[in-house]
Amino acid sequence: MKSILFLDDEESILNTYKRIIRPLGVSGHFAHNSKEAQDIIDNNEISLIVSDYRLEEETGLDFLKRIRTQNTEIPMIIVSGYAEETFIKSAMDGEIIQDYLIKPVSVQTLNDTILKFILSA
Repeated sequence: MKSILFLDDEESILNTYKRIIRPLGVSGHFAHNSKEAQDIIDNNEISLIVSDYRLEEETGLDFLKRIRTQNTEIPMIIVSGYAEETFIKSAMDGEIIQDYLIKPVSVQTLNDTILKFILSA
């Protein structure tokens, strides 16, 4: 079974992700911070990472950059309300992340994006 790691420091967002992925036939891991997320990655096979940009201890992009040095294959997506065009372009051009969704994102768009990466993994 494919497994997705969701990283967001807001419990309500993580609870939303839990509800959204139920019908997708994937398992989910949910982290409130990058330490929890790293522990999950170290102990599980992860097929996709979905991270918020703004976290308490660092940015989601900084975390994903570290993970990219450990794993060059895993697809990574940022879901954030931070929508500055130059930031999005630099994050995508740096080959760290494969997609960037701007909050609020519809359930359908999120599901379509998840399935796109899960099915190709």
